[in-house]
This record gives sequence, C-alpha cells and structure tokens, in this order.
Amino acid sequence: MGGGRRAREAKPTGSKFEIVRRAVGLFRPYRWHALALVLLVATTVALSLYSLTVLASLVGEMTEPDGSRGDLTQGFLIYGVIIVAGALLGVLQSYTNQVIGQGVMHQLRTSLHDHLQRVSVRFFTSTRTGEILSRVGTDVNAVQQSVTGTFTEFLTNVLTLVIAFGIMLTIEWRLALATLIVLPLWVFPTVKVGLVMRRLMRQWHDEMGEMTAHLEETLSVSGSMLVKSYGRSEYERERFEQSNDELQSLSIRRMMAGRWFNMGTGLFGALIPGVAYWFLGGLVLDGEMSVEQVVAFAMLAQRVFGPFASIARINTTMLSSLALFERIFEYLDLPVEVDERPDARRLDGARGALEFDRASFAYVDDRQALDGVSFEVEPGSMLALVGPSGAGKTTITYLLQRFYDPTSGAVRLDGHDLRDLTLDSVSGAVGAVMQETYLFHSSLMDNVRYGRLDATDDEVLAAANAAGLDEMIERLPDGLDTVVGERGYRLSGGEKQRVAIARAILKDPPVLILDEATASLDSRLERVIREAMGQLAAGRTTVVIAHRLSTVLSADQILVLDGGRVVERGRHEELLALDGLYASLYREQFREEAAPTLEVAGA
Repeated sequence: MGGGRRAREAKPTGSKFEIVRRAVGLFRPYRWHALALVLLVATTVALSLYSLTVLASLVGEMTEPDGSRGDLTQGFLIYGVIIVAGALLGVLQSYTNQVIGQGVMHQLRTSLHDHLQRVSVRFFTSTRTGEILSRVGTDVNAVQQSVTGTFTEFLTNVLTLVIAFGIMLTIEWRLALATLIVLPLWVFPTVKVGLVMRRLMRQWHDEMGEMTAHLEETLSVSGSMLVKSYGRSEYERERFEQSNDELQSLSIRRMMAGRWFNMGTGLFGALIPGVAYWFLGGLVLDGEMSVEQVVAFAMLAQRVFGPFASIARINTTMLSSLALFERIFEYLDLPVEVDERPDARRLDGARGALEFDRASFAYVDDRQALDGVSFEVEPGSMLALVGPSGAGKTTITYLLQRFYDPTSGAVRLDGHDLRDLTLDSVSGAVGAVMQETYLFHSSLMDNVRYGRLDATDDEVLAAANAAGLDEMIERLPDGLDTVVGERGYRLSGGEKQRVAIARAILKDPPVLILDEATASLDSRLERVIREAMGQLAAGRTTVVIAHRLSTVLSADQILVLDGGRVVERGRHEELLALDGLYASLYREQFREEAAPTLEVAGA
C-alpha cells in the first residue's frame, strides 16, 4: 500500500529552458490569435498610459491662471472616452486570451489521455490510479490557472514598462535613468525566489498525487470494504493525516517563499511617488518643471515599477509552473512499448489460426514469464491452458491480445505477426472474458453494448439472454437500463461474469479467450452458460485457461505450462497416460469434480 510510491517514469530531457521551449511550443497552433492578442494589449496599454497624461493635463488646467471649466470638461470627456475604449478592448482581450489558454489546456488534456491510452499495460500495473488522475486532472488544471492569465499579464507589463519609461525620459531623463539603474537590482532575488517556489511546487504536487492515490484506494468500494473488514480505519486516518500535514507544511512554505523580497518590493513601490514628488518638486520651485509634468512623471513611475514588480512575480510563477510541466511531460514522454507500425496492414475476416513461435516475454528483466513457447492452434479449435499459478497461462492471453509484445519470437494470427497488423485489427479479432470482470458505473445496456458500440437494443438483449441474464433482467427494477454501480458492485460475481460473457457474445470475435469465465457460477448456471458458449465457440478459435474438468475434456489440445515453458501437450487421455505434471494437476484440482462429471457422462 505505502510501498512503490512512484512508478518508473521518463524524465523530461534538457534544462528548464528546454521545458520552457516545449511549453511555448504548445501555443504554436494559436500564433495568429497570439498576434491579435499582442495588438490588443499594445493598444490597451497605450490608451491606459495616454489617459495618465490626460489626467496630468487636468491638474495643469487647475493650476493655470487662465484655466477654464470648458477645458476641464473637454479633458474629462477625452479621459472618459479613453477609459471606455480601453475597457471594451479589455473584454475582447480577455476573450482572446481565454481562447488561447483554454485551447492549449484542451489539447494538453487530449494529448495526455491519448498517450496514456497507447502506453503499455505495464505502466498501469506499476502506477496507482490516483497518481494518474492527479497528473491528468490536478496538474493540468493548475497549469491552466497559471498559464491562462500569465502571458497577457507578462505582455501587458512589458509594454507598459517600455512605453511608460519612454515617456518618462522625455519628461526628466536623469530621474528616469536612475529608476532604470535601480530596477535590475530586483532580478537576482526574483530568480532565487522562483527556483525555491519551483521546488516547493513540485513537492506539493507530488504529495497531492500521493493523497489522491490514497483516497482513490481507500474510498473506493473495494478499498472501503477492506478497511472495514480489517478494522483499519484509525490506521488509514493516520496515513491520511500524515499526508495532509505534509501538504499543509508545503503550502505554507510555498506561500511564504520570498516574503522579505515581496515586502521590499511593496515598500519600494510605495516610496517611488514620494521620491518623485520630492525630487521633482524642487525643480517646480526652481521653475524648471510644471506641476503637470511632475504629476505625469510620478504616475508613470508607479506604472513602471508596478509592471516590473509584476514581471518579477510572474517570473516566480512561471518557474514554479515548470514543476507542473515537468510532471506532465513525464507522462507524455513515457515510451509506447506496443505501437502500430506505419505500414501496418488491416486484417479483415480473420479465420482464427494462432501460432506462438519461440515466444519469450519478461515483465521484469530478471525473470522470464514465458521462455521460448511454441504452439499452433487450428481455426475453430479449442486450446486449454493448464498449469500451476505463475506458469504463464495468463501471459499467453495477454500476448494474444497484444497487451504486450514478446521480447523474442513472434505471435501470429492467420500467419501474420501481430506487430504487422493494425491495433484495431487485433482487438477486433480477439475477444476475452477475463478472470477479473470490470464493469462501468453505467447501465447494464451500456456495459453489454461495449462489446460492439453500433449494436441495436435487440442485439444487446439477445446477447444478454444468450449469456443467461434473462432472469436477472426481469428481476431488476429498470431491466437493461439498471445502473450496475461502480465496478458492477450491485451485481453478484456470477452476474458480472455473465455480463462479460454477453459482451463477448455481442462482439462475436473469431478468437475467444476465456480465463475462468464460469468460475463464479453455480452448476446449473454453468451448464446454461456452457451451452451458450458452445454455440458461440462453434466455428471460432477458443483459448481457455482451464479450471474445470469439462473444459479439459472438450479441448482439442491441452498445453501444460510450468515456469513459462510448455512441458506437456496433447489431449486429455494422452496426458493422463504420460503420468506427468498434467496427471498430478488432474488428481489435485479435478478430483472432486471428476466423479460427478464422469457419472453424468456415463448416464
């Protein structure tokens, strides 16, 4: 539970500048929108700064001996028009900014989802679901919040800084240059604060991923039942509190990072108008400047330092956001182990001939799950896989569905290496009813129709009836429209397996894999299902992980696996005559079932 906190991930290559380059590349499809945004921001900034000079002129009118109310009114009307125009442009600017930001985040979420759909099952078996949800949900949302307004704010502040400083030079070049010399002193502490925030942001989101994974595990139906069954509520509360305390500590440290720097920035910004009035006030008294110029310079000076301070804060925000991009790029950089070749061919109307040609596979580097396995299955025949736990039976079914590719050798369908076929050809040709049945939190109709999305309601009902679901459907309050609950917890184990069988019947694949498909059914229902499955298996290739004697007896070929190797093969009678591993398994596993089954057979 607490171990294996992090699955192996592909760290993004390069420095933070490379990550920035990749992040900026996400905006490339919106370059024309970005250009329009630049023009809107430039116009808005110019109007905003021009409005300051208009306000300063109003002050000049008040101090001029020949000033008039008419001139004040005219100046105010000009100021009002500028403010309204700027506000309207601001709305358009915000809309354009949202189109860009939301579009980028939409594409980022889509890319993450699509890439995670393509990565190997190996990734999902080594990574907790909550951690994946944290990256796709929490991290992308956090990026959205930091990115949506950052670009516009940065551009606005840069243009404000440049234009305002240019105007200040024309009013009083000495004080303007002094301001220019002081401002860069804030660059170094800004970068340092940003780096600290980046590290804390990464730690915070890592811990949030851990908390999400913990909640997903313990607050799911299965997790909640396990916690209650073993009386571990207090233990889980302490685990959650530990993670929650760490999040609280990281949040406080992140919010307080650079607090002295931020305080200094605020103090300096507040002192600027006072310095401007003090220095330039002397020039007014000496007759070298007008009050109008002093007011304009003081307001512009505040506009200069305000954007510079904002740029400093944006820099820290951008640096801390790199931690989020790092986490997202880690998933986008995950290798795709099972991919479709550019020249892959589509196989329609597969016959169902299967071949394993010296196929080997290892989940981890130091242990072979399959070691040089070879066998052939004729179309329409049944293959039974028998062996102790961990022998490689399920691994064979995984390779047949191309969840993984063999590390050596080949797996072929109708003579074609699965790696040479399109992925949808493989998934369309191979259907499976696995040992662990997964149902969506949706209606029974939707769960069965997942086998073939274009199936009609009548076809779904026919498949459900063929799987022995007719009596259950009659008992349910809403029939096929009944919601089955998370992972199908409103259904019994046998009912869930029948839904999975109905799903496979509806898919109607040339190759059918059954992994303990009737393990949760009683004897009567098993006979019903076996009759339906017998009809389904007719004319198609069936691969069964055998746990019942009836399956073994009806198989055209039995493979006995041990330690990832095929140690025996043949029909039931032939393998019993060998008196090897199969005979031993037969005596151990099928002893209780053998007598009644053979008795029925001889009746």
